[in-house]
Amino acid sequence: MRMRSAFSTAAAALLLLALAACDALQDSGPPVHPNVIIIREFAFSPGVVTLDPSFGFSLYRGAPGVPPRQRAASVGRAVAFSVADAMAQQLGQSGYDVICSDTAMPEPGARALIVSGTFRHIDEGRRRRVGAENPSVAVDAEIQYHAGRAAPQRLAAFQIDSRQASGEVIAVSARQGADVKAASARLGGAIARYVADAARLNKWPGAAR
Repeated sequence: MRMRSAFSTAAAALLLLALAACDALQDSGPPVHPNVIIIREFAFSPGVVTLDPSFGFSLYRGAPGVPPRQRAASVGRAVAFSVADAMAQQLGQSGYDVICSDTAMPEPGARALIVSGTFRHIDEGRRRRVGAENPSVAVDAEIQYHAGRAAPQRLAAFQIDSRQASGEVIAVSARQGADVKAASARLGGAIARYVADAARLNKWPGAAR
């Protein structure tokens, strides 16, 4: 009799937990970002960075005497941020809901396009050669589709170089137009166009304006 009573108590407790979980799901409402584009910062290693030999320090975060590997890591972080920021700005201006995050995933009941990649090379160029600075940035990029608990699907994988993206319209000043930051912005804009094409093909709605 005591065992039956204990079993009934446990069953009642489980039922209450199930009801509480259902109530929590109902209270959570629809997802805040039902059709989001998530941008990951592209990965790099200091070995893919070519520093400008005409300067003894990085114009981004370095200082005289900083070891080359540390300078390369600083340049790589700045370029990764610039590429992600340019992508986010261009996609946001096109009306898409965009999040820059290395950990975000689609909410329950939502779907996402996730953009990620790896830098193939980052070249600061020669900033003292006015008119022939030639900075460049190149990546291997990937776009994945995530929805619910289904396995992610790869929608596109491509290589792109900032030197192929000279036609992209990115807001940079004339003074900054020939440095690696400008090359990063051009590249980010070019990747954003690939992502926007994938979004249109998958009938991705723009964010409310």
